Amino acid sequence: MRIAAVAVLACVLATAASAGTRDPREPRQLHTAADTTQAKSIALALSDLPAGWVKAAPPKPAPPCTSEPDESNLVQTARIDPTFLWRDHITELGTEVDTFRTVSQAKRDWRLSTLAVVRRCLFQAIRRDLKDVRIKVLSAQRLPSPRLGERSVHYRLVFELRGKSKVLPVVVEMIGVGVGRTSVVLHALSPGGPLPAAALRALSAKVAKRLVDASGGI
Repeated sequence: MRIAAVAVLACVLATAASAGTRDPREPRQLHTAADTTQAKSIALALSDLPAGWVKAAPPKPAPPCTSEPDESNLVQTARIDPTFLWRDHITELGTEVDTFRTVSQAKRDWRLSTLAVVRRCLFQAIRRDLKDVRIKVLSAQRLPSPRLGERSVHYRLVFELRGKSKVLPVVVEMIGVGVGRTSVVLHALSPGGPLPAAALRALSAKVAKRLVDASGGI
């Protein structure tokens, strides 16, 4: 469950991140056609969303987060992250789907993706790319999450971005579900406040069902 929302956040805020090199702590990427096809079948598609959403451009490469755990002994066989942009050109919604070579590797990745790591990496991304903005973490919570797979989690983080003449609260939510070798993270970023809870629940349930079906049930 590598947290792609770090890169998403930098992209949404229209920053110019410099091209980064591969993080040696990342899992090795040995993608297979079968696992990539399955990952694409699980992820959100534009057809899952109401009118007003469009496909977002891929985020620019950025330097790795210094707080990321060492997962260099893991092997990923699929990783995709389709992300969509609302008509306000700020609000984002997407799903990162990660498949590993073995179940034990997927579970290890899950355990390492803690709230503390997410908080530090998001803060670091904002501070790096918005140098003229003061950043404050208003809250970082692990919220109750419905059991949609073998493992599940819900993180919500609220940041305050303060510029010379404007204060902007930004809410980042991550709802993760894992079954077997695969984990999917529904990630959302919105200014002002969180996206409607009912909509996030419905979308997370939809991708969770696809994950369970693709994995042969739980």
